Amino acid sequence: MRASRSRVLSLFAFSRICAADAFVVTASTSTSSHRSITSVLQATKVVVVGGGWAGFSAADALSSIGDDIQVELLDASPRGSGGLAGGWRTKKLNRAVEAGLHGFWREYRNTLATIERIEGIEVDKVLTPFTPSILVSESGRVATAPVLGSSADDTAGNPSDSASSRTSVNPIDPTKILENLADLLPPPLDVALLAEYSPDSPLTLADRVSGVGLLGAWADFEQEDANSWDRYDKISAENLFCAKAGVTPTLYRELVTPLLHVLPMTPGYDCSAAAALSCFHVFALQSRGAFDVRWCRGAISEQIFNPWAAQLKARGNVNIRGSSKVTSMSKSNSTGYDVVVNEDETLECDAVVFAVGGTSLKGLLPSCPPLQKFDHISQNFNKLRGVTCVAVRLFLKPDPVTSAGLNGGMYASSQLPPRVARAMQDSPVVVCGPRVGGLKLLAETGFCIYDLQRLHDEFSVDKQKDYDKEPVAAVEVDFFRADAIANIDNDEEVAQLALRAIAAALDVDDIDPSIVLDISVVRARDAVSHFCVDSASACPDVNLEKGIYMCGDWIDRKGHASWSTEKAVVTGRQAATALANDFGLQANIEVIPASQDTAQLSALRQAARTARGLLSPLGKDMIPLSPWTMALQITGGRV
Repeated sequence: MRASRSRVLSLFAFSRICAADAFVVTASTSTSSHRSITSVLQATKVVVVGGGWAGFSAADALSSIGDDIQVELLDASPRGSGGLAGGWRTKKLNRAVEAGLHGFWREYRNTLATIERIEGIEVDKVLTPFTPSILVSESGRVATAPVLGSSADDTAGNPSDSASSRTSVNPIDPTKILENLADLLPPPLDVALLAEYSPDSPLTLADRVSGVGLLGAWADFEQEDANSWDRYDKISAENLFCAKAGVTPTLYRELVTPLLHVLPMTPGYDCSAAAALSCFHVFALQSRGAFDVRWCRGAISEQIFNPWAAQLKARGNVNIRGSSKVTSMSKSNSTGYDVVVNEDETLECDAVVFAVGGTSLKGLLPSCPPLQKFDHISQNFNKLRGVTCVAVRLFLKPDPVTSAGLNGGMYASSQLPPRVARAMQDSPVVVCGPRVGGLKLLAETGFCIYDLQRLHDEFSVDKQKDYDKEPVAAVEVDFFRADAIANIDNDEEVAQLALRAIAAALDVDDIDPSIVLDISVVRARDAVSHFCVDSASACPDVNLEKGIYMCGDWIDRKGHASWSTEKAVVTGRQAATALANDFGLQANIEVIPASQDTAQLSALRQAARTARGLLSPLGKDMIPLSPWTMALQITGGRV
């Protein structure tokens, strides 16, 4: 759960992996033809700082250049491969644990392409099918969002034509009316109408329709437009949703708040409106496919990072080192840099690629003079904050009664307590907003619950016998914005909180703590990028200058329309391309563009551009208001 947020989790991904032509970036080779024989024989030495998705992606792309380059990949974690995201095994039961589960959404096109390139990996044997999720608010269960993408979407890259497959409208059938209205709206407004809402949810049809008030902002905000980021990064998500768009308090509380707490992982008042729209754009707006997410069928370190590391090492020009904390960096006497590791080892290199989170880099800044000369970094890095996450994995005695016929995930059976398993009948993944169960420690903490017996091969009811280990039922609870929980030193106490959170979210009786066989608690303090108001100005570009590059989910926020793990992978590959160009190395590095807007959203965007072009200079920074918000302002609230 480092700076990349796939981690978690969440959910309300409405997209598909489109089979589009990849954009191939070919680095300039005009300089390389003039390199001296000596320089050709001496490989360009690169240090990559950070061993997560961004660092591995940069090292992967760089090492593909060939013998002209030598990469030293460093990570402070003793695990090296995947860093904190990679995971490890418990001492007591030798069972896999991770710093939070990581989802793979339809729009993770570069991420999935990267996995497909790893030798020995078949994506369908590593990832589950696309899985729906259950949404829970402080009022209880809100909805189950179905998987809306089709298998044809995955292969053909075209959104399913849901309108053409539906029968004619029945004017007295509310369901058909909503379905046809949804066809006219871009995601996720369509999903707000189509999701299967709990009969006990306080959301009314009027609440759901009030989401249309966001249409103007969604059309106006363009993910890859710097002006859009500048405009929307100045206000909070709460201001946008409530004051500008006029969504009802109930819709904001029941639907928007849980999503904010598990996607950007922060409450609306402390989240940039640009970040919220960007996040929802990637996980919701780009195409139809609500909650369409796949999960790794085991520990990411074992399933993905270990074979990836083996492939990189086999190329002969990559060295991967764990327990290697970079403590300083300075300009060397030559044209390169000196990178100090663990305060006592100096590595000389021609270039440095920083692939760490913003808070980690902020801590490193005082000992890195080459970074201090960039004013936008030295003056703005104080804005960078992190989100603390706590991952709790509980290994339980298998219940004598196996609950079968469960929906979603990889497997349909669970040995969790039957009342828990049945409460998760519709999905092995439950997404929860803050204040669930009235628990004080969850006042601003969202969380996700995972039944690992339905997601991971190692824990599945049918396959556990193949692992020659004591059978267990396994459930994970990942808490976000969880500083208060991270400050609890006693793992048993944290486990008790996790059990209470599960019972409260699923509305079941308390779970007997005596069935817990083993506990893993991972505290990742300030590990996830926090996109608060005006934080985008502190997010640097990929290429700072020749020899210094950045990558990660917080880098170049105004660039490629991606988020979380996908953003880390994209910027890692972009950093490699920039480095190759700067050093005259011949490279052929692919970066797949983000999906094009849907036809509906494209038309709305064009209308928004036209309207903004008509505004006077004084109105250029205006945020679109919903019609009812505008009417209230004009009439002084008398409508």
